[in-house]
Amino acid sequence: MSDIKKISVISDTHGIIDDSIIPHLENSDMIVHAGDIMNTAILKQLESYSNNVVAVAGNNDVPERFSDPTDKEIISKLNKVEQFTIGDDIVTVEHGDRFGHHPSHDDLRFAYPESKLIIYGHTHNQVCDKSSNPWIVNPGAAGHTRNNDGGPCYMQIFIENNNWDIQPYCIK
Repeated sequence: MSDIKKISVISDTHGIIDDSIIPHLENSDMIVHAGDIMNTAILKQLESYSNNVVAVAGNNDVPERFSDPTDKEIISKLNKVEQFTIGDDIVTVEHGDRFGHHPSHDDLRFAYPESKLIIYGHTHNQVCDKSSNPWIVNPGAAGHTRNNDGGPCYMQIFIENNNWDIQPYCIK
């Protein structure tokens, strides 16, 4: 996927994408949702903004929580981990809950040393850790539940000539 120039990253919508984030998702080359989606309509909504949506299951995305058989099927097909490439670089996405309530970046780096970037959610805290490789980001919560950064958050990654610019946003 070398034609990807703009990736929008969200997580922890818990059933609702905050309206203030939606205009920033439109016209994305790719949208990544790092789990705790909790409403399959969100996946359809994201697909209306981008033809390239990557989503993983969070700890709250379990089929038993859904009564509609179609919703159960959609949720059951989500993987806990997804990987994709941008040029020669690997991006890994997972919710992060299997690494505890506040995942250790060392543990994430150890689990996915081949990645350029690891995207996780779960904590509802926005993080952009480029202190060592692989880089690790958490977009924070894009919904209305436990917005620990004070408001709905998301990230955008702009890629130009293999230069990656990660921009965190929180709407207060």
